Amino acid sequence: MSETSDLESVKRALAQAVEEAAGAAELSRLLTEYERRLDEVARSEAEALTRMREAEVRARRAERQNTQLAKQLAEQRYQTEVANWKLASVQDSRWLKLGDALHTKNPGTVARTLKEPVKKRPAPRRSEFKPELPDVGEPPATPAAPDPRAPQVSAPMADGFEVPKGPLARPYLTVAAIVDRQTEALLRYEWRQVTNFGPENWAAMLDQHQPHLLFVESVQPGPRQGNGGRWLEALAGESRALRDLAEACRKRGVKTVFWHSGGSVSRGVPAAEHFEYVLTTTEARAREWRAALRHDRVGVLPLAVQPRIHNPMPAIGGRTSDVFTLGAVALPAPPAEESEPDQADAAPRAEAAEPVLGGRVWRPLPGQDEDKTSYDDVLTAYRRAGLVVAVADADARVVAEIAACATPVLRLAAGVKPEVTVAQAEALLADAAGLEREAHLGWRRTVPVTPLLDPLFDVVGLPNVRNIGTVSVIAAVHGAAELEHLLDQIARQAHVPGQLVIMAEGLDAGLVEKSARQILTPLQTSAEDAPGLSLPQGVAVLQDLVVRVPDAPMTRGAALDRALRLAEGDYVAVFDPRDVYGQHYLSDLIRYFGSTDAEIVGKASFYAHLPEVGATLLRQPGAEHRFLPEIGGGTLLGRRQALADLGFADVSDDWDETLMRQCRADGVRVYSADRYSYVCVRESAVGRLLGSATLQGYFPVEPLALI
Repeated sequence: MSETSDLESVKRALAQAVEEAAGAAELSRLLTEYERRLDEVARSEAEALTRMREAEVRARRAERQNTQLAKQLAEQRYQTEVANWKLASVQDSRWLKLGDALHTKNPGTVARTLKEPVKKRPAPRRSEFKPELPDVGEPPATPAAPDPRAPQVSAPMADGFEVPKGPLARPYLTVAAIVDRQTEALLRYEWRQVTNFGPENWAAMLDQHQPHLLFVESVQPGPRQGNGGRWLEALAGESRALRDLAEACRKRGVKTVFWHSGGSVSRGVPAAEHFEYVLTTTEARAREWRAALRHDRVGVLPLAVQPRIHNPMPAIGGRTSDVFTLGAVALPAPPAEESEPDQADAAPRAEAAEPVLGGRVWRPLPGQDEDKTSYDDVLTAYRRAGLVVAVADADARVVAEIAACATPVLRLAAGVKPEVTVAQAEALLADAAGLEREAHLGWRRTVPVTPLLDPLFDVVGLPNVRNIGTVSVIAAVHGAAELEHLLDQIARQAHVPGQLVIMAEGLDAGLVEKSARQILTPLQTSAEDAPGLSLPQGVAVLQDLVVRVPDAPMTRGAALDRALRLAEGDYVAVFDPRDVYGQHYLSDLIRYFGSTDAEIVGKASFYAHLPEVGATLLRQPGAEHRFLPEIGGGTLLGRRQALADLGFADVSDDWDETLMRQCRADGVRVYSADRYSYVCVRESAVGRLLGSATLQGYFPVEPLALI
């Protein structure tokens, strides 16, 4: 009996095993089929994307062809109109009518013809017709590769950097500028800039544009010379055109400024002595100019960057691994077996001017010396380089522009050996995370040109009205611990907010205000309270503290929405009392409004720390410097009016996700900035944080994030 029961048990076990094996086989078949279908879908998507790109290329080509044909037709219409006008002028001429009157043999008709005034319509002007556009070629569409992986982040709202058309910091001001192409790009977003004039038509320019200021730079001959090179002779003192222009401006009350951006002082003196004010790049050079001109109307305008074009926004297609050189960087000679090539392949090797060292291409940075690369293409090259190696005496202005594009720069010491140069570059490139941190620190050290121009207008006596961007910080706290932590984070900020609004649940309003004022007292020092304190324009001081205690419990979203209604600053920043904010958090984030047209700025990629397990995570790697409405709520900084129109949802945990969905639906521009100076602190990684983060390790997060 026992043997029978054991046999039945074995049979049942075998049957169950066979059934499980069959189920596993079916599951394996289904998984294989799913993967096959997923691959087919990915290939279909790639093919559709390729066809879409090809269609876009054809559409753009057709549009350009249509535009060109339209311009040609406009030119023909203009020529036809000129011919008709000439014919009408001949027909309406007095002598032709007099001949017709004489044929009538009527003295009265002849007399009337002689007395009758000749009315001629004005001749057509070519300016009424747009110029003919040149033939524009289109590059072939790039085929899309199948990618069956699930997307890690949402599709960005823009592909990459493009030279913007505006806005202007001082749109009410018109400046006639004689500058090179580099300076033209630097200043074109600071005022209405007029550059298309020369010695032959400056008088018409003054009548037409009526500038408030004449700004002239010590332009050097070369590919980047501005105004078509028409002012080079005048700047060299070989003609009177610049002197006549300066005198005409003084008679009209137009202020005149000469900026010595480079070259010797002695070469610039003949041109600069005709101007009311002279600017140079350093205080040492300013002393030289005061001695040369024998007056004190000499100031300093340091070399700076323009955030609208010198910013970390990546180029379309991203960075390469190539190393770009700035200046005459000495590189190692090729190996011996390659130094003496055979006669058969000598020509191909001679053409290979870009050496490959350490598996990377080393090439000169475009735009140097006599290279005629346009400045717009140079801006793209700044963003393409994986690393820029610059000699010790490299142009500091170019180095600053490269650093402002968040491209790492290796400055070489004088006399460094070529092998050491390559070794230093390889060591930097081997540490990708460290290289990105150094690039961010280099961007932070650059100085935007906009505030540097403020003293110029004070000196020359022109109005200077622009939005300096005051910041209101809003926060919702629950308990004394969160309040103390929040105040510590605000007190460490290098950019002090102008207003702090706190919604304090479960706390006494008087005690909250007292605690806040004790911690934030140094921040509330104003220029009136401390006459010796010099605050640069654009740096705020904490002037207003608002504390509200709700009568009933509120969700975090509802509390922040109420705080938003009390905010008065131009920008509103949301601080989460659980998180950690670095010293440069606000000062870094506010700069992105100068480089983008975003309504909201924040961080979609940031570090997170789980104290219970000591784990450090990185949320959404690769989501930096993109228009991407997926930023974390604790990193939000937005224009007050835009946030007031959107509002915050009445929920506790996902108010930021709801806000981002609304931004995507309404087309609100949201920019994801860098991942530094902020740490999200949570007890556990749940929801979006766990689903979109990668583990960095079990170590403190501050060395990575708070730089």
